[in-house]
Amino acid sequence: MSQPLHAALIFSFLAGSAISASLAQEPEATETTETTATGIEASPIEEITVIGQKSLARLRLRITEKETEIYNFFNAQNSSDRMDIICSKRRPTGTNMLQRQCEPRFLKALRVEKTRDGRMGIGVDFNQYDLVGLSRQDFEKLQNEMLALMASNKAFADILADLVDLTENLAAQRQAIFGDQ
Repeated sequence: MSQPLHAALIFSFLAGSAISASLAQEPEATETTETTATGIEASPIEEITVIGQKSLARLRLRITEKETEIYNFFNAQNSSDRMDIICSKRRPTGTNMLQRQCEPRFLKALRVEKTRDGRMGIGVDFNQYDLVGLSRQDFEKLQNEMLALMASNKAFADILADLVDLTENLAAQRQAIFGDQ
C-alpha cells in the first residue's frame, strides 16, 4: 500500500472514531420548567425510575463479586499471608460442574500436607471436618481479625452488610419462585 493512501486511511479512521466519540457523549442535564396559564413558573419536571427484580443468576453473580471484593480487601489488610482467603474452581468428585470454593490459606496448606502424608502411608484418611478441627486455633485467629477489621473499618462493615442484603434477597427470590425448599 502506498504511503499517501496508508496515511489517508489512518487519518479517516482517527477522524471517524473522534466523531463517533463526540456523538456518544451525553448532553448536559438541564432543568425544564413550565409556565402555567397564569404565567407562574412550575417546579422542574420530576423523573421516576422503576427498577425491576434481578434474576437469580444475576444475584448469584453479584454475590460472587461482593465476596471477591470482601476477600481482596481482607487479604490486603490482614496481619499474615497465612490468613489470606483464596478462591478456586474445582470439580467435585462425580460431577463435571465447576464450583467456586474459597478457603483460608492455612486450611489449604493443611490439606496439602495431610494428602501428602496419606500418599506416603503416614496417617489416616481425613475429611473437611477433620481439617477444620485440626486448624481450630487458626480459625479463631481468622475470625478475630475479621471482627477487628469490621469494627475499625466502616467501609468493610458496609461491604459485609451489602453481602448479607444480597444473600437475603436471593433466598427470598428462590422462595418465591420455587416455593418451600
